[in-house]
Amino acid sequence: MNKNVKAGFQYGGALALLLSATFFLAWFRALDTEPVVSLDGKEFRTPIGEKANIKGKTTVVYFWATWCGVCNTNLPLVKWYASTLKDQNHFAFISVEEGENSSALKDYLEKQAVDFPVIVGNPMLLRDWGIRGYPSFYILDGQGRVRFAESGIMSPLGMFLRLIWARIFWS
Repeated sequence: MNKNVKAGFQYGGALALLLSATFFLAWFRALDTEPVVSLDGKEFRTPIGEKANIKGKTTVVYFWATWCGVCNTNLPLVKWYASTLKDQNHFAFISVEEGENSSALKDYLEKQAVDFPVIVGNPMLLRDWGIRGYPSFYILDGQGRVRFAESGIMSPLGMFLRLIWARIFWS
């Protein structure tokens, strides 16, 4: 076998193994996450003052904080996720900010041109969802059950594989 082909199979296999491991760790972490507080219908900040509508949709719930350096680094990618899912009938994207002072949050959202839905969090909501660090991503099925839970920056490939998996197998 050609040396380059063999190396390609080795690297491809290692990448597939890594993706599989992170995928199943996120699924396993979600097994013990059963929040009591639903996010459906909660108020969130958008320029037109909409309400969250996640019933029947595979949903990304993004927990973050304005003071979080990783969240700020991740912001362009998160904006892209939100804009990609915005006009999809079967998917939704909402975020929960950890509870910043509302005028500081408003300034931050305007300065960073954030146009995705933002729910203001509180300690009870964050405790109920088991938030231990920022950023955290949760993927919910169409019935609102947590199917994947992940902390840190999530790759676009990982994000969309989880969304597709949740949509196909749990909706």
